[in-house]
Amino acid sequence: MNPRVEALLRDMQNAVAARHLYPPEHPRVRDSVDRIADEADALTALLGEVSVFAIEDRLIHDGEILPAGEAVARGLFQTLRSCGYHRLTLRAGVERGEIESFLASLAEAARGGGAARVHATPHIRLSSMDTAERPITPGHAPVSDVLTGQVPVLQGVWTGIVGERSFDLDATEGIVLALSKTVEENLGAMMPMAALKSHDEYTATHITNVAILAMALAEVIGLPRKVVHDVGIAALLHDVGKLKVPSQILNTPESLTEAQIQALRRHPEDGARTLFATAGVPELAIVVAYEHHMRFEGGGYPSVPRGWKTNLASSLTQVADVYDALRSDRPYRKGLEREKIKLMMMSDSGSQFDPELLEAFFDNVVPDSGAG
Repeated sequence: MNPRVEALLRDMQNAVAARHLYPPEHPRVRDSVDRIADEADALTALLGEVSVFAIEDRLIHDGEILPAGEAVARGLFQTLRSCGYHRLTLRAGVERGEIESFLASLAEAARGGGAARVHATPHIRLSSMDTAERPITPGHAPVSDVLTGQVPVLQGVWTGIVGERSFDLDATEGIVLALSKTVEENLGAMMPMAALKSHDEYTATHITNVAILAMALAEVIGLPRKVVHDVGIAALLHDVGKLKVPSQILNTPESLTEAQIQALRRHPEDGARTLFATAGVPELAIVVAYEHHMRFEGGGYPSVPRGWKTNLASSLTQVADVYDALRSDRPYRKGLEREKIKLMMMSDSGSQFDPELLEAFFDNVVPDSGAG
């Protein structure tokens, strides 16, 4: 993590405060702008761009929480959030005039409680967590809407991996933090789900739900916070191999042919191979992509040597994956009720699923009181 990023953000926050007190030509304001311009130049030359986003009072840069970022999250980024933005990106080539304009609009927005609009520039970009560089409606959305907002972000992450072998760690961390907050606030009740708006977006919506369920199960069984976080990333990436499966196979209401079944069953290997070839993807995500269709007692696919021990994260993801797949409406069937799903999955306890994980899942992640 680069401490110069924290220093740059503090300078920007201090410059906004100075604009509250002094006119733009005041030496204190001019010195602040000069310092920010010089540091932004140096950092973007080094890093290409500087992108930071906020979740509550936490700032994330390059996949890590900035240790001293809380004050900036509650100041500079609180103003940005009041205007509907969560991410600030400085790109190479940012000019002094752009910085002056941006700081002036921030100061105006802070004075107006968000009624004024913060102005992006060609090299200072603003975006929300769920869209690309466009404002969202200010205010607090329902949890299900927040989760649904992660779907296009996840689609972008997957497209980058498969199309460009490029992993957007910042975007992925943003999704995981949003899911973590949801888990913290809803543990012990039925986890809220992202809404499926069309069959075309089923895969990314389903994966968002799988990730929150897997993280909740990891939390329930007492895994450390860092491990819960890593399970979330792995769950978000575990099915990326399905992007190589023709959509007519994934969505057909008819029985699959043997050739189609084999094409579908290649997706764990395809996904693991793709993730392995993508710089920055955590090793656990590669493992889970490869193992998530392996059975607790052995077997499943891909075929592995006898005695293969699947990773715990793979088993967590599998439970969440099957549950959400069964509860979702698909072109070939309606989603099932919780009790029906429980009966079906419990019948495979000890064979397909780890019995202890399955019991913890139905008792604590999707308990009876929130059945649906």
